[in-house]
Amino acid sequence: AQNYIEEVGLQGFENSFPHELSGGMRQRVGLARALAVDADVLLMDEPFSAVDEQTRRKFQEDLLQLVANKNKTFIFVTHSIEEAVYVSDQIAILLPRPSRVLEIIRPSNFRAKGVDAIRRDPEYLDIVDNIWNSLRSYVE
Repeated sequence: AQNYIEEVGLQGFENSFPHELSGGMRQRVGLARALAVDADVLLMDEPFSAVDEQTRRKFQEDLLQLVANKNKTFIFVTHSIEEAVYVSDQIAILLPRPSRVLEIIRPSNFRAKGVDAIRRDPEYLDIVDNIWNSLRSYVE
């Protein structure tokens, strides 16, 4: 358990009660709990939706590090186009009722450029724009 606590950046808070942890720290507890089960596939349903932008970005960077270090599949559900492109190897664009897959996008590996460069990468920006253009008519 200590290993997972350290992996998600909660060392020093092992003896804290839930009410003593910030919202972001509670999210990290959930991730540590999921990792401790040692499942091959982890479902993360909007795990960063309740945190501020700074914490969200740090979590996204941490998630990329976990994906790189673990031999696991992460299924990540998000309504954020930028977040989906940032953290995903494959992106399934879902349409509303009845829910169905519009398209699956497989970005090339722009992560090799480093976390600070991803959001400025032309491919990243093009994918974000293309996804928005695909979805725009469904939200208007």
